[in-house]
Amino acid sequence: MPGGLPGISLHMGRNLFKAIGNEILDLVYPPDIYCICCGKIIDFTRPYRLCDDCMETMKWATGRTCAKCGKPLSDNDPMDICYSCREHAHAFGKGYTCTEYGTAEKSLVFSLKYGSRTDIADTIGEIMYDRMSAEFGAEALRAAFDLLCPVPVHYERKSMRGYNQAALIAEAFAKRAGIPYRGELLVRTRQTGAMKGMNPAERRENVRGVFEVRRGREELIRGADILIVDDIYTTGSTIDEAARTLADAGAGSVDFISFASGADVVKS
Repeated sequence: MPGGLPGISLHMGRNLFKAIGNEILDLVYPPDIYCICCGKIIDFTRPYRLCDDCMETMKWATGRTCAKCGKPLSDNDPMDICYSCREHAHAFGKGYTCTEYGTAEKSLVFSLKYGSRTDIADTIGEIMYDRMSAEFGAEALRAAFDLLCPVPVHYERKSMRGYNQAALIAEAFAKRAGIPYRGELLVRTRQTGAMKGMNPAERRENVRGVFEVRRGREELIRGADILIVDDIYTTGSTIDEAARTLADAGAGSVDFISFASGADVVKS
């Protein structure tokens, strides 16, 4: 292979270099020594590998949350459903989130998605497990869902990045929760444009028909109570399309959990 490694395809070579890069990152950022958000030196007692300042900066979803999508409710929103959910119906049953999407949350998500910091996925999976255990209790959580699956990315994007960040988070969460992980339930059939700057209607159109059930997985889905895992929830267009696809395939119920949700923006 001219210009390449003998006997190694471009895809395999890229993944090899990513693996080597991750080994180097483990040396540069050993677990429990540096805060995964700001890089400050910490000790192993710090929860979620976050320093005290970043723990305080994180916008934890510990107050009032939307009864439908789970995002933290604005202080000036008197309702128990966020403004977005009042405006738009959703295909999922109920949503849960761990944080509101702010500066610290963005730093973690971007380091995971674009900085090859795959170790952060395990920490986010731990955060999700603690969030859902607090909501359900450990035993009830295990019994509440038959399957757990991530929002899939298109194979071209996964090939370029080397992984699906939602899948890594979902695996880490499933391992702790004892819920069967099925990363292969859905397939993303095409690349979609960036959602930033789109209004809700444009977002929904952008992802319309983008998912399909992977061939041979229909029996796993039929009648199952499924929890979808993703890193960020904003208007719900992506989760809705995934939930609708699973419901059309006969799922008993479809809920979701995200690491971070957009703010509850109340319009006058």
